[in-house]
Amino acid sequence: MNKKEVKSIFPHPAFLQNRRGQELSTTTIILLILGLVILVVLIVGFSTGWTAFKKIILPTNVDTVVEECTSTCSLGNKFSFCSGERTLRVNEDKLDVKTSCAVFEGASSFDKYNIEDCPAIKCDLKCEEIIIDAKAGRKDLASGKYDVSELANDLGQGQKCIIN
Repeated sequence: MNKKEVKSIFPHPAFLQNRRGQELSTTTIILLILGLVILVVLIVGFSTGWTAFKKIILPTNVDTVVEECTSTCSLGNKFSFCSGERTLRVNEDKLDVKTSCAVFEGASSFDKYNIEDCPAIKCDLKCEEIIIDAKAGRKDLASGKYDVSELANDLGQGQKCIIN
C-alpha cells in the first residue's frame, strides 16, 4: 500500500496516531458489568420475590435475642423484659416475630430457642397486654397461632389466651 492509497482510506494522519477514542476504557467495561449485575438482581428480585435476599441482608439473630433477654433479666429491668419488643429472626424456620422477652421465655412456641426463664422478674400481664407481631392476646378464640395462656394472669377456669 503506498501513501496515496493510505491517504484515500485515512484522510487525516491524526486518525492513525491517536487510537484511544476507538477503545473501550476500563471504567466503561466495569460500569457495564456493574449495570448488568444490578439488572440481573432486579429481575430475580421482582420475578421470584425478595425473600431470597432477606437471608443475606437480615441474618438469624437468636443468639442476640437470648443475650439481650438474659442481660435484661440480670439487670432486673421489668419493663424492658415484660414489654420491650425484640425481633427474633430464624431464617431456617422462616420465622420473623416481634414480641417481648417474657413471651419468648414463657410461650411454648419459642422453647426450642432456649431463652432462659427469669425468676427475678414476675410479669403480671393480662391477656390483652400480651402482644406478638402487633396483635394482642384474645380470650374469645379457641385456637390460633400462639397459645400464651401460661403468661396471662387474668384467665378464668378453662379460658385460653390466643394470638392468631
